[in-house]
Amino acid sequence: MEIKPIPVDASRKPKAPAGLAGSLPGPEALPGAWQSITVSSSTADVSEDNELLERSFQELVRCYRHSSVGGRCLGIVHQMNTPLQVLSFQLDLLEQKAQEELGLLTASLLADTDRLVTLNHHRQAKFSQLRRELTRLQGISRSLVLQGVHEDAQERFPLDLNQLCRQELELYQADAFFKHQVTGEFHFQDGLPLFSGHYIDFSQSFRNLIDNSLEAMAGTNRRQLTVVTACQNRRIMLRIGDTGVGIPPGDLPLLFQPFFTTKQTPGGDRAGLGLFMVRRLLTPYQAEIRVDSDSGGAWVTVTFPLA
Repeated sequence: MEIKPIPVDASRKPKAPAGLAGSLPGPEALPGAWQSITVSSSTADVSEDNELLERSFQELVRCYRHSSVGGRCLGIVHQMNTPLQVLSFQLDLLEQKAQEELGLLTASLLADTDRLVTLNHHRQAKFSQLRRELTRLQGISRSLVLQGVHEDAQERFPLDLNQLCRQELELYQADAFFKHQVTGEFHFQDGLPLFSGHYIDFSQSFRNLIDNSLEAMAGTNRRQLTVVTACQNRRIMLRIGDTGVGIPPGDLPLLFQPFFTTKQTPGGDRAGLGLFMVRRLLTPYQAEIRVDSDSGGAWVTVTFPLA
């Protein structure tokens, strides 16, 4: 099958997505010799003339969705380790203080009242800390349950893009590079309308874009990840920016081709399917994907209409 090259927009000032404010963080507000590419995820891009190839694509989408579960569960396990250790340590302290309090009460119900009050306050403070850690665990569990419910669902559900982004970013706390070496700047528009879709389509697309940004910043001194959500004129926008090495202009037309990757590793572990899968997963939502890049980083802007 012949793959037609996608034209590249060579412009210093990319225009803001149609109907969206240009004051949001993004390439429009930054100086630089930006090179841009925009693709549509409409069904018109599907190769309907090759039934076998299209069936392969559909199978790849299905397998790619389910393969993400293992990595996500690993992140959840890592996320649970620290709260559980905190719970264990704090429970040990509570038991120790309870023994001290019991000793005072056994000696005399009226003696050393100030000490009893201090112990009581200490216990209450520890209970509050335990509650915070338990709430955190419950939030992770709810996120897992939510993703599991949507994993095999055939029908669409109302989705909150802000909530989805926050949940996915929370799971990235298991990534030492993200947690300790990357600065995050997040702009989530309040009151973002719900939209109908499959959770895994957007969560996996989001993770693919974040993974690309983190990999692009691995060898740079300044590492800032920006995530923006917005909605205007009944179009929802997700924008992710990084301060990585950027994308060579000659590679822009190839970004959405399957198995193309700019990240060469000795183990060959880069499949080159990230942006390709983003485009395929968002095909049912009529999404438009724009990539702006210069030598100081890249921005990916995804917009799609509300149903």
